[in-house]
Amino acid sequence: MNLISQASRISDDEMSLESSLESIAQRINQQQDRRKKVAKMLAGIRKARLDCESILEPFLVKEIETDPLHDLTVAGVDGGLLDQQLHGLDLILVRALAAIFHYRNAVLEKAEYFPNEAPFPKLIDVSEPLDSWEFQLLAGMERQSTEIDLAAQVAESGGAEMIILDGSIVPQYVERFPQSRFLLESYQRLMQTYVRLYRACAKSGSFLVGAVKDSRGGRFVDILKKTILPACGKFELEENDLSILDKSRDTVLLDHFLRVGERTPAFTYAERPASYVLRDLGAWATKVYAFYVKTVPFDRPLRVEFLDFSGKPAETASRIASIIYALSYHHDAFGLPSVIIEADACARLAVEDLNIVRDSISDRLEPSSLLDLRRSRKPF
Repeated sequence: MNLISQASRISDDEMSLESSLESIAQRINQQQDRRKKVAKMLAGIRKARLDCESILEPFLVKEIETDPLHDLTVAGVDGGLLDQQLHGLDLILVRALAAIFHYRNAVLEKAEYFPNEAPFPKLIDVSEPLDSWEFQLLAGMERQSTEIDLAAQVAESGGAEMIILDGSIVPQYVERFPQSRFLLESYQRLMQTYVRLYRACAKSGSFLVGAVKDSRGGRFVDILKKTILPACGKFELEENDLSILDKSRDTVLLDHFLRVGERTPAFTYAERPASYVLRDLGAWATKVYAFYVKTVPFDRPLRVEFLDFSGKPAETASRIASIIYALSYHHDAFGLPSVIIEADACARLAVEDLNIVRDSISDRLEPSSLLDLRRSRKPF
């Protein structure tokens, strides 16, 4: 191939890429316009009284009363994770931390850290013959176990009215492993740790809340399609516009509908405990609820999950929403509770931390006993 034909081919490839980019942008804009139409239609039933299954409150949207933070202690729990696969050995480095904020008269009076402000990470070495997928699942379970165990300790101390997890209050990205006893045991320990946390919160009276900052859930949109819209009758929208709900996650749609300081009704976490994870949680699975809240103008709504022990989940949702809103509206473009932001900053691990551990192990071995994978040691 001569230089002229090669240059022509490159130009054609560039034009094809440019066309693809333009097509993607156009499609996104069209979808956004359709979501705005649906949101405008929903605005017509903002004040309607609803009677639909799966939602616990008879409204589509509710204004939040900001909690005064008069005499409140809130704990935010987050963790850090690093992992590395090597020849003959895999390493996991994990740690968790609770930032505990004490508020008096709407002022942060004191901040504490449990077990301390910079806890030493826990090293887990894995010699089991796991493939890459299994190892990543194991690392995720170890991270969740570490965070939930720490949250359970905070709950058992009875020192916080609310415990906020960074993420869901239900185990995520886990699998049963009937073919692997090692991973099955890790899964079972994880489930036991979650149940321990639930029991500790029920005993201490602490609210257990999950702040899911990057939710990809579609449960509320599903409820909207199946129960809310059919119960409210027909709307002057084309079928093509309503079909956008099939391509919308909760936060994407609700960002066009919720105003700052508003939330959705609380709804059940799942239609039924269909997944094995929920079934393995037993009766606790039926006590898990969620809602979305718009805390700041330039960020998407925040998914908030909670466990209700009182038998009055609607009242629990209102109390939790008022606290979450009071903790989250300080930055116009980042609507996450401040206590979680602090916990995340303190718990984060640097890549160098794991490299130091790996090198320290290598120094104690014969040459080539612990080699990086080929993709990590290319000579060129």
